[in-house]
Amino acid sequence: MSFDAARTVKSEALLPNPLLAWREIDGAIVIISPEDSVVHELNPTASFIWKQLNSNHSTGEIAQQLADEFEVSRETALADTKELLESLAGMRLLCAADRRKGSVHV
Repeated sequence: MSFDAARTVKSEALLPNPLLAWREIDGAIVIISPEDSVVHELNPTASFIWKQLNSNHSTGEIAQQLADEFEVSRETALADTKELLESLAGMRLLCAADRRKGSVHV
C-alpha cells in the first residue's frame, strides 16, 4: 500500500473509481480495471463494503453495518474495513471524493 492510499482512507471519503466497470454477480462484486484489464472478484465481506461506498456513509458507519450483518465485533469490522479500503485505494479501485462539492479525484 502506498503512503497516499493510507492517507486518503484516513482523511477523505472514498468512492469507486468512476473509470471502472463493475457488476454484482451471484452476490459477489466483480470489478474490471480498464487501465490494465485486471479482473477483481471481491469476497462477500468486501462486496458488502463496496456496496456501501456510494451511500454517503463514513468508514465507521460502514464498519458498524458490517458488524451487524456479519455478527462480528465493531473493532474487528472497523479494522477489516480500513484494511480493505486501503488495499482498494492502493490498487486505484477507489478514489477520493469531496462529497461537499460532489467532485471525485482519481
